[in-house]
Amino acid sequence: MSGDYPKAPSKQAATAFFNKLSKLYTTHPLDVTPDDPFRVLVGTILSARTKDPVTNDAIARLWAVARTPEGILAIPETQLALLLKPVGFYNAKAKNLHSMCEMLINDFGGEIPRTRDELLMLPGVGRKVANLVLNICFDIPAICVDTHVHRICNRLGWIETETPEQSEFALMDIIDEKHWATLNRVLVNHGQQVCNPVSPWCSRCLISAQCPKIGVKTSR
Repeated sequence: MSGDYPKAPSKQAATAFFNKLSKLYTTHPLDVTPDDPFRVLVGTILSARTKDPVTNDAIARLWAVARTPEGILAIPETQLALLLKPVGFYNAKAKNLHSMCEMLINDFGGEIPRTRDELLMLPGVGRKVANLVLNICFDIPAICVDTHVHRICNRLGWIETETPEQSEFALMDIIDEKHWATLNRVLVNHGQQVCNPVSPWCSRCLISAQCPKIGVKTSR
């Protein structure tokens, strides 16, 4: 591909593509459930720069020891880091988890905040984490953009952006709000299984014929 971006599709066209993909991916690859907001929050923080199977293993190890802010604070930071290893930046994440748990207890009564602004106050929480918590736990529409969502939507020519935050706001004009909450689940699965960063499996993709494959040099 030349790298030139085609005209962005209409909401109807983007929705049609999305509907095809969403039928394939019904569960999120991160091991989190709506009935445990604290697990969703912790798991999403741990998932940054880490593959989901590694994150899921770390969540399981941590939850076998502690499942509450108070419980995590009771674990010495060095021991907490060892529980998280080999999650990416496990030392920094252990420190952030301690700071976050202190803030949850002192400022929010141990409850997970239900607004983006409050979630962003927590150490280790950026827009990706905040939006996924809002989506999964509180059914609040928000677009959670990680590396897969950012890459795939640019590859499709839906948007032309440099950063995940730019992608989040650009996608608001392309994706119908009723699909915001499921966009991350669908595209993360698709990015892991088909639309890989290097040499994607275009031969397996349901929307390959309509995809301009922007930036794709080789495919399978």
